[in-house]
Amino acid sequence: MKPVLMIHEMYDEILTLPLENYILTFDDGLYSQYYYYNKIKHINTEKIFFISSGIICNGYQSNIFPSCEIAHKKAFAGNFEDYITIDQIKELMKDPLVTIGGHSHSHTNLSKFNSLSQKTNYIINDTKMMIEWFDTNLQFIPSKFCFPYNEDLNGIYSALVKSAGITKCYGKERITF
Repeated sequence: MKPVLMIHEMYDEILTLPLENYILTFDDGLYSQYYYYNKIKHINTEKIFFISSGIICNGYQSNIFPSCEIAHKKAFAGNFEDYITIDQIKELMKDPLVTIGGHSHSHTNLSKFNSLSQKTNYIINDTKMMIEWFDTNLQFIPSKFCFPYNEDLNGIYSALVKSAGITKCYGKERITF
């Protein structure tokens, strides 16, 4: 099995890597990932796009690609211009080498919660919203999931999303680019 490469922001230098030697995972559903899709679609390897279902662009998309951190700050303030649209996700879904996976609904950092029970309740509710969004908007339930901020809570997060039908989880074991 190929090693798994985690990509957030997409840019030209990434294309100089031997990407065909990796399973490519794209976290967060950033528009830069879709923008570069025509350059990566010909790479003969599995590509998994992890989408946070509550962070979807429904209008203008910026051609200035900020860092993931800046894009998140903008999204958390209500500006989704740095993210992919539903129609773009549907276009990616047509590619047999592409899988669309879940990346939570709201991409919240669990460190903001004080207790394990608060974190657990958040994960359960957020996962339910994510699955409902996928079912309603894309007519499928994702089988693959990537933890926001790669935080699995020592297996608790993966157990909770697997109880909702997810079969494969990704996190810190991936190679970071």
